Amino acid sequence: MQKFIYVILLIGLFSLAVCQAGTSRSNMIKDINGVSMVSAKDASRLLGLIYSVEDGCIVLRQDRIILRFDLTTPYVYKDGYIMCIMEKPAVDEEGIVYLPLSFFSDYFKVEIKSDEKNQLSKANSDVFSLYEIVKFLPEDVLEAINNNKYPNRDKILKAIELPRSMDIRIPKINNMDKVIQTKPLDAFTYDFKGDLRQHGYSEKELAMFSYNDYTVIESTWKLPEEMIKSVKRRYKELENRDLSDWTYGDYQKYYTVQDEANFESSFTEEQKTQLKQRGILLEDLHYLFKEFYNIDTILAKPDEVLKKTIEGYYQFSIDML
Repeated sequence: MQKFIYVILLIGLFSLAVCQAGTSRSNMIKDINGVSMVSAKDASRLLGLIYSVEDGCIVLRQDRIILRFDLTTPYVYKDGYIMCIMEKPAVDEEGIVYLPLSFFSDYFKVEIKSDEKNQLSKANSDVFSLYEIVKFLPEDVLEAINNNKYPNRDKILKAIELPRSMDIRIPKINNMDKVIQTKPLDAFTYDFKGDLRQHGYSEKELAMFSYNDYTVIESTWKLPEEMIKSVKRRYKELENRDLSDWTYGDYQKYYTVQDEANFESSFTEEQKTQLKQRGILLEDLHYLFKEFYNIDTILAKPDEVLKKTIEGYYQFSIDML
């Protein structure tokens, strides 16, 4: 009799374990109101991030980098500034917090999926790092540049620095993509608040937004019809493309790549060879054109003149932080 009870108990425990495991796995990815969403905790674990709930906010953390989410807005915050806008706010279902899968693919550039056992996996084996994704406060960038003992200094510098020309020692900072533009909207002559009002934002919200927040929000707006016409006039290869779903963010990505390609193709192979031999990166020619106007004049200048000119622009970017 005791043996029979023992067997029944084992079967019951095994069934309970299977049921619990199945429930846990099935909760990792699910459709919520037409949006594919994933367990924030499980996705964080997959990417090597620390997940927690603090002051009612969902937190994803790596070292001192903290991303905050709440259940009322689609905004993702770091240091109080908007880093990105998800297609849908986080959702809490029966104590499990879900984030849109598109957040991970669009912002983190990581494809998360479930395998045949309904367990999470990511498409590539690269080690994920928030340093490669987020922007940093100007004061953090300056500390990393000037303070050898600043926490995680090497990781920050690796994330924010761009390749330099001519063995220049002054850091070249990626201000555009890696530094948070903290100025309030009132600091500008352009009426950014007017744009936001037209898109339904309240005065209370406007008072909180920085220029960084504006650029993130604007990137999600669809291009107006007149701008689409202008884009097609500028880029003939887009004349027959349907751009009705393009956002300002889509347009920025396109022209960034296309303009650089057009810029590079404007030089002869001989000119590019000379630049390479002198250690001048093509992207730094933008600085030299501001001073010397054309490629022949640039190539005629001695190295020390060109190097000093480029150094000045590198330093200016740091001084503007």
